[in-house]
Amino acid sequence: MTLHVWGSLPVWAVLVVLLARLWVVRTQSASVTWLTVCCAFVAVGLSINQPDVLAVLARVTGVPNIADVIGRCLMVCGMFALAQSVEAAARSARLLRPVRIIGCVAVLVLLVVLFSLIDAPHPTAQFMVVYGDQLPTALYSAVEMTYIAVVIARSAIAVLAAFRRGEDMGRMYWLFVVGAAAMVLLAVIAVAMDAMHVLGQDDVVGALSVVYTPVFLGSMVLLALGSAGGVLPDAVREFRDWRRARRRFRALEPELHRLESASGNRGLYFTIVWQRRQWRSRLHRLAVEIEDRAREAGLSVPAAADHDTSGAR
Repeated sequence: MTLHVWGSLPVWAVLVVLLARLWVVRTQSASVTWLTVCCAFVAVGLSINQPDVLAVLARVTGVPNIADVIGRCLMVCGMFALAQSVEAAARSARLLRPVRIIGCVAVLVLLVVLFSLIDAPHPTAQFMVVYGDQLPTALYSAVEMTYIAVVIARSAIAVLAAFRRGEDMGRMYWLFVVGAAAMVLLAVIAVAMDAMHVLGQDDVVGALSVVYTPVFLGSMVLLALGSAGGVLPDAVREFRDWRRARRRFRALEPELHRLESASGNRGLYFTIVWQRRQWRSRLHRLAVEIEDRAREAGLSVPAAADHDTSGAR
């Protein structure tokens, strides 16, 4: 696997967790949906420039290295959206602001223009290694890395300001701050490598690439975990609540059947076609009907249902 694929693995891991949570629990807030889309953009952006995908896209579009520019544009969009979501969590910005969207679009246009100026007739998954000695290629890479570093650093500053104000941001956001510092360092290294490649200083490029690898991998791990810091703990708690609810259904539905037989009355619980995402409402309805049927039958609420019925109304 290439370095970028290794770097995408933590982002793919967060994405898998979010999609699994959605599939199992079937509830989704706007912030979680936004984070899921951000992770998808970044993960695909890092992974798309692979030989097999590169060959298919080149054959379909007639542009030998179009996978590279697509990947970079996805990275820019994903990191921009990720930074905006973190700033929104820090309560320092709205999720979408026109000026910043215009700035992101301008960077995307500039990337496409610079890519069109690069003489890259042969497809390669090592785009910067093969064509990095051209000035348009150096600018192409530098624009992407500098923009990503700026938007990520800006969101990290917002997180630090929130910590200073005493806001409860969650400890995992510290990982994002450290990851943002690593991303800024990565951008400095990448721009230096681009400049040295154009100047023909291959020894310097080789030395910098040794540092680039661990900084890149570390920054991606930290940013992936840190940006999900406000979501993953909630996702874990919600999954636990869902599992507890499933156990309550198995324990309490037979009790409701028994109480309906004893009282001679039937409620609506067993006639409703419950959707999977309605598990909270379903549990509430089950608790209410157990209490009602127990009262009508002159029986006590089953001990197994006591906790649910006590909080149901």
